[in-house]
Amino acid sequence: MDIIDSHVYIGDGRHMSFDTDSLLSQMDEAGIAHAVACPVDRCIAVHNREGNNTILDAVRSHPDRISGMAVANPWFEVKAVEELERALGEGLMGLFLYPNYQGFRLSDHIVDPLLTLAEAFEVPVYAHSGTAAIAEPFHVAELARRFPTVNFIMGHAGSSDFGEDAVRALEFCDNVWLESSRNGPANYGLWQVRGCTGRVLFGSSAPEYIPAIEIETLSDVFTDTADRESILSGAVRSVFKGRLPL
Repeated sequence: MDIIDSHVYIGDGRHMSFDTDSLLSQMDEAGIAHAVACPVDRCIAVHNREGNNTILDAVRSHPDRISGMAVANPWFEVKAVEELERALGEGLMGLFLYPNYQGFRLSDHIVDPLLTLAEAFEVPVYAHSGTAAIAEPFHVAELARRFPTVNFIMGHAGSSDFGEDAVRALEFCDNVWLESSRNGPANYGLWQVRGCTGRVLFGSSAPEYIPAIEIETLSDVFTDTADRESILSGAVRSVFKGRLPL
């Protein structure tokens, strides 16, 4: 089984700095074959092009190990659409939304032009969730209902306060998956009990968390081999429609 980490960061930010070599070192330590990288805070909010170029450089240097998600702040309107189109055209494989940094309510129609472009490129959208009133699980479900052909990754699966809502949101759309970072055994157990293990992706959110420890914790709870293979590898391949270079 090739383990795929669906959510890591690369870049020099205000709250975190993590370069490609550091990421690869943690991946090797954890036995991770491939990771999907996103830009860091200031590049999510303002310096979109810089962040996207940082990820593109990492992808081009290590195409067998790293894929990337593009950022575009919807407040930049036409410029945001143009930047997203450029980044996707040059090889990034999805859209990364972080309403906390970008300053919008996740379900607001301001984001629709970016989602329309993601739909046209047939790439998934990673949307941060877990922030009251700004980025809750049902906001992700609303986007998924508006764009039923786009695959949505619910970042952090609503953690820490919206674990139950995250599971309920899956009932309203079949194009949303839960990403595991910032969660732990309690929510892992909830996902098992509620029968949604098949819609869970492993994400470490490195360097916020240590991938090797995250994998160990997941494996302690999800003891069934098929469940582990789905979470650590199979589901993310489905979300990216088989386009990850593995």
